[in-house]
Amino acid sequence: MTDKTIIVALKGSIAEAGKPLHLSSGVSLDTVRQMAAETLGICVNQTHDLLLYTSSDKLLGGVDDLWQQQLIYVDLPCHIQDVIPGPAKLPFVGNLYDLMPNMDVSFMRLFEKYGPLLDVTIMGRRMLTTNDPLIAEQLVKENEFFTKKIAPTALREVQKFAGDGLFTSDTDASHWKLAHKLLMPAFSPRAIKAYQEEMGHITMQTLGLFDQFKAGEEIDILDWTTKITFETIGRTGFGYDFGLLDGKDAEPHPMIEAMKYLLEATVSRGLQMEFMKHLPTPSNRKFDDCVSLMHKIVLDVVKERKSSPDAKDANKDLLGFMLNAVDEHDDSLTDENIRDQVVTFLIAGHDTTANTLAWFFYELSRHPEIQAKVLQEIANVGITSDKLPTVEQVNSLKYTMQVIKETLRMYPPVRRLFKYCRQDCVVPYGYKIPGDTSINVNVYSLHHNESVYPNSFQFDPERFTPEEEQKRSPAAWLPFSTGLRACIGRPFSLQEAKTVIAMILHKYEFKYDGPDVEFDPRTATTKPAHLMMTIHPRSNFPEPTPDASLPSLEKTSTPPRAIPRPVAGKVDAAKQAQLPNLTFLYGTQTGTAQDYANQLYQQAKEFGFLNVKMAEMDKWDGIQGEKYESPAQKELVIVCTATYNGYCPDTAERFNKFLDKKMRESTTKHFDGLLYAVFGVGNKNWRTYQKFPIKVDDALDQLGATRFFARGEGNADEDMDADFNMWSAHFWSFALDAYGLSASVDKSVVPVEANSKLSSASIKIRYLSPSDANFTQGTRNTNTEKYNKKAFIKVNRELQQSGSDRSTRHIELDVRDLTPVANAKEGLLYVTGDHLEVMPENDAKLVETIGLNFGWVLDSVFQVDEASKKGVSPRSLAGTIATPCTIRNALTYYANISSPPSRLLLHCFAQQLRKATDDATADAFEAQIVTDANGVDPYPKFIQAHRTLLDVQRAYPQVKDLDFGQFLAAAGVMQPRRYSIASSPLTNKGHASLTVGVVDDLVQGRHYPGLASSYLSRCLPLSPKQETIAVRAAFKSAKSTFGLPDDAETPIIMIAAGTGLSPFMGFLQERAWQKQQGDAVGKTVLFFGCRRADQDYIYKEELATFQDQEVLTSLHVAFSRQNPASADKYVQHQILLQAAAVWSFMHPTDGSKAASIFICGSGKMSQDVRKVFLSLIKSFGAAQTSDDAEKVMQDWIDQGRYNEDVWG
Repeated sequence: MTDKTIIVALKGSIAEAGKPLHLSSGVSLDTVRQMAAETLGICVNQTHDLLLYTSSDKLLGGVDDLWQQQLIYVDLPCHIQDVIPGPAKLPFVGNLYDLMPNMDVSFMRLFEKYGPLLDVTIMGRRMLTTNDPLIAEQLVKENEFFTKKIAPTALREVQKFAGDGLFTSDTDASHWKLAHKLLMPAFSPRAIKAYQEEMGHITMQTLGLFDQFKAGEEIDILDWTTKITFETIGRTGFGYDFGLLDGKDAEPHPMIEAMKYLLEATVSRGLQMEFMKHLPTPSNRKFDDCVSLMHKIVLDVVKERKSSPDAKDANKDLLGFMLNAVDEHDDSLTDENIRDQVVTFLIAGHDTTANTLAWFFYELSRHPEIQAKVLQEIANVGITSDKLPTVEQVNSLKYTMQVIKETLRMYPPVRRLFKYCRQDCVVPYGYKIPGDTSINVNVYSLHHNESVYPNSFQFDPERFTPEEEQKRSPAAWLPFSTGLRACIGRPFSLQEAKTVIAMILHKYEFKYDGPDVEFDPRTATTKPAHLMMTIHPRSNFPEPTPDASLPSLEKTSTPPRAIPRPVAGKVDAAKQAQLPNLTFLYGTQTGTAQDYANQLYQQAKEFGFLNVKMAEMDKWDGIQGEKYESPAQKELVIVCTATYNGYCPDTAERFNKFLDKKMRESTTKHFDGLLYAVFGVGNKNWRTYQKFPIKVDDALDQLGATRFFARGEGNADEDMDADFNMWSAHFWSFALDAYGLSASVDKSVVPVEANSKLSSASIKIRYLSPSDANFTQGTRNTNTEKYNKKAFIKVNRELQQSGSDRSTRHIELDVRDLTPVANAKEGLLYVTGDHLEVMPENDAKLVETIGLNFGWVLDSVFQVDEASKKGVSPRSLAGTIATPCTIRNALTYYANISSPPSRLLLHCFAQQLRKATDDATADAFEAQIVTDANGVDPYPKFIQAHRTLLDVQRAYPQVKDLDFGQFLAAAGVMQPRRYSIASSPLTNKGHASLTVGVVDDLVQGRHYPGLASSYLSRCLPLSPKQETIAVRAAFKSAKSTFGLPDDAETPIIMIAAGTGLSPFMGFLQERAWQKQQGDAVGKTVLFFGCRRADQDYIYKEELATFQDQEVLTSLHVAFSRQNPASADKYVQHQILLQAAAVWSFMHPTDGSKAASIFICGSGKMSQDVRKVFLSLIKSFGAAQTSDDAEKVMQDWIDQGRYNEDVWG
């Protein structure tokens, strides 16, 4: 036989997926199996079990048969598995509910049910995990298939302060390879011996402090083991004394406090979007300050050592070793890398060992027979509390080592080992792992795998006799991991643990007599929760046995714990009593924030929280007194609030003033004991986006409250409801986990899912007979409860020139019946620069079409049953319509039917579609509107194709009826539209003008008119006799954020595009009036942008008149679509062309007043203009850097010299 090349492929795959395999003559089948495994990425220890098949699906007969084949398929006895098992994934949340309320316990149950490898998803984040030693054995290797990669794991937050330390670096990173190579000798057996004496001294110092306790006094055992381990790594590693053992009540070291804060902060920061971690918030500043403090202390230690006589002593300690270690290429560690290694050793070197010691003493107190054997062994090797033990003595503690190993099995310090799959491969049991996938070893489930450790919740050190350990895979016990990425500090940790245990147990006994101690599943490491033990002087220490034998005693301890099971369902009264009070506060202008607070409020009650309240921010009890009184079970406040032009909403003004007052009292911790979270709503196009929610979040933090969950943001410019649903789902999963509560399909963490259950139940309505006394009232209900006064349109004319395909209306209204704004001058109704809010009406034809499509009797009068409105959204029709109303009027004056249908409304439509058609059609529809298990949200794409409810009706004509009560619960109420007033009250006290750009989108031949603008464009007199048309309206103050300067002589620079010119027409009118009164008026400059001079140059004649009157000093117009095109087509270009004049206006040298800037238009335009002014600041020498330019800009804003009124 000659050499031959064949194609090998995984069984079940296509031949084209195969790979060539070159065979030499005389090759054996076992060698072929091994070569095929390497070629195809089959990661198993024993390749001789692989099955080889011919292309005709027959088992290969032998080597001769092999030589006749061109293609062979490879399989495992258990067969290749294309699908990794796991529980079914729900939309949006994936497997979240399967893992609540305790993820560690739930994983154990899932492994029992689905096998050794699980595929689960939590809110879009996929996770492969195993509890099996054979699979773990492959994952912990570092090879072409698996490695450690920090980026996709929770360690990326730790990396921000541990830097390039061994624990927080990728295996492929050159700095990890160098550090690992150089540091391995520092943890060799010979090196570890040098640390023994200091370990003994530290333990003796601790015993001196224990002598100060009374017999039977209670101590926090974890606190003391933490002090011991921190001092040990500090002194033996770096020659640094933290002073933790200077006295019984020694103050904690600032570095330890900083480290504690950082480790706790990693949990909340892991839930935040990345940009939020860089905002100048108090929590971010504290995080950065703690990092700086830690780094400074360590670098100072390094600097001091480098300048000391011991600088070249590599044997002094770990720091000395790092400073002097070089590799064969003469490469050494930088000071910064040494700093990162020191921080890493401090974190890993104290926390895991401290936890293990605490658990060890706990289990010993529960198992007297095990404690007796440990004591006897200590006596036999001759270790006492008053003499430093030798390395040989410590190494002789063989049984104690078994007990330590069993402790580490029961309570592994790190419960998951994160790995990364580089490329496709097959692991034991035949599972195919796709490349670029995060995967982890679930160490806790591995250590409690009943097939590996029978009766796994029984504490039994006999599992770790040499004979028993030989029976198991090396990957069956992974408290320190294994392989290349194993913890290099393992021998240090174990030597320290044995030293501390032996010396302390010789003199003292710790006792615990209470319920089973659990660990907090939310903490990064496995810490005993609330473990208080009593300390007793040792009175039963044994004498050494002549033959060094250990006692064989009957077990006298309590029975082992049963395997824990997640508790689902009803919250018992005891747990409910321990839950915090939940208060949901809202600050709102349009009802959105109130709606969000209401949704959270309803969910909280469903989850079993007992004391739940909802209120306006101004009516919260917490700001009613001078001192906040935290209830015994604590209060968790969730604030949902908007921002209006950077200011607080109307329902939060008192709250805002209270914060300001308390912030001025710089030392106050007014909200000490309060837990809180904030969700802010706004529009990113506004410069002041999230300004007030950020202020609330920061202020509560600075005033002593504890941030329970990261602040969320809802952006109205995109999909605010999606933002809220995502934040809420993460908030509830965190909160329920924190308090041991469960969620389910029936109790969803996703607000839209929870609310769909409510809406599907329908709102109860009663239809009135024409003879009913309230019937006539219903026919007259036109939504005037809030807008009970009307303005009257007197003029409605087109501003665009003939030939334009767009429309802009100039509308003049009689506003004498409207209520004046609070800050209007005597006899006036509004202030120049204010807004007029108009409540629109839906088109009658659209109303009739939608109503008829659903089979509704439009002129019937209904009344909503108040009792059935419990929990409905205040933004819904059911939450808004309080009195009898016809269906026609509800659709005309209340319902938001011209905007994209909400998720909630589509949920209701889907239910009706399922009734009207087959499941396949209904399933396909739901797949277009529900976020899938991988976190992909199809809703934005759906509403691009179905922009209105009418579009949905047209696309799915099968739905010919919809319960009107359901519609009332799910459909949103229309919101008023706010317009800048294009006039001054000084020119006509009872008159106001609007400039309205009429929206009419044409998409695939179909018109989509804007709700308010098309309504106003339709408000035309129908006959010469009809002089006016009434509209529901109200004044809205700009709150002095966009008004003319009080001093009329102050020059102003106005910048606008399109209908952004509107408020400046009022400015110009006012200055013209002032000039007519003989007042001195400052220079007035206008930069205006439109498309074409012959089409949309609105108010051209009026502007020319203002110029003739010398009211408008200079006018600069930019045309973006003029033919031929010009380079100066946008307003920002015109500003650049006039840069010197603009700067001179703002910084006059002749003693005249400095100009103020006013900008009105789209958010995009305002951003471009802002960039130009930042450039001017640097170009004219007012700042040298971009950061300094931003500070100058902020000064202008604070002084009222740079003002914006922008929209999305």
